[in-house]
Amino acid sequence: MGFRKGAYASVWSAEQGKGNFTKVRLSISRKNSEGQYEQEFAGFCTFIGQAHAKAARLKERDRIALGDVDVSTFYDKEKQREYINFKVFDFEMADAADASKSTG
Repeated sequence: MGFRKGAYASVWSAEQGKGNFTKVRLSISRKNSEGQYEQEFAGFCTFIGQAHAKAARLKERDRIALGDVDVSTFYDKEKQREYINFKVFDFEMADAADASKSTG
């Protein structure tokens, strides 16, 4: 499924940033045709806005369903390096997202 709205992710760490954001390390995996899990995404994401407020409760191994997300890039000419920023604006705990799907 990759990094997109509706994807389920595992949280590996969450730490308060220097400002109005939380830095969260997460991963997204899917099961292949042989029944093995393959990682589709892993990295640090910036949780902003509603996601930042909710992230204070996150702990290692929590499962979340991503809400609104964005990806942006920035190229630094001096360092000749491209930076990719993954932003999360909202999310739900996976068990809450599953419950809303089954009742909806």
